[in-house]
Amino acid sequence: MQSGVIRFEPEELIVETRAATTMRELAETLATRGQRLRIPAVGTVGGAIAERRNGPFPADNNALPNIVLRIRAVDGLGRAFTAGGGTVKNVSGFDLVKLLVGSRGTLATFTEVTLRTEPIPRASRWFRGTGSIAGLFRPTLVALDRGHTIVNLEGHPDDVIEQSLLLSGFAEIRRPTAEELCTFQPVEEATPARANASSVLEICRRLKAAFDPDNVLEPERSLEMGLL
Repeated sequence: MQSGVIRFEPEELIVETRAATTMRELAETLATRGQRLRIPAVGTVGGAIAERRNGPFPADNNALPNIVLRIRAVDGLGRAFTAGGGTVKNVSGFDLVKLLVGSRGTLATFTEVTLRTEPIPRASRWFRGTGSIAGLFRPTLVALDRGHTIVNLEGHPDDVIEQSLLLSGFAEIRRPTAEELCTFQPVEEATPARANASSVLEICRRLKAAFDPDNVLEPERSLEMGLL
């Protein structure tokens, strides 16, 4: 499978890349124009999307699946299809993209993806400790690591300094590596009540049958997930 960035439009905050491109290569390309994706630079682009690999970051507007604008893929019958659109404005109708993000390769094999990027903040500082974070205003990340709280503050340098002074019981640390980020545990947030589990599973099985009736895509994983 081919790799590499196909199209990068910094002014529009859009990048189109082949799914086999490594996240590290994509991150380096984006950084040349002061932009990034707020997800760990681990594995390939297609793998990150298939696994919904946000690391400890919450699934807000700057994380998966919300940064994925378009996916080109091939289903279990060898049929090529496109989900989503090439820009933020023309994404409409049934949101097939969000269905594919996190499907773990059981519905389709990704070939190309279009992603929404964001500017790299002017300042970014990381802290680790056991104190309270109650006074912080919208920290970029709050995660857990072996009994300690990890906090990331980003934005205008003056704002980051002001927020850092509110942290008591924390010490500043170096920026964690992408691999280290994936070991941090996200702070659980309250979630709305989910639909009946058996009903959701039945819908997932119907989708599996539509996209991959012969179960050629990730058969063992599909069995483990109860999709067959």
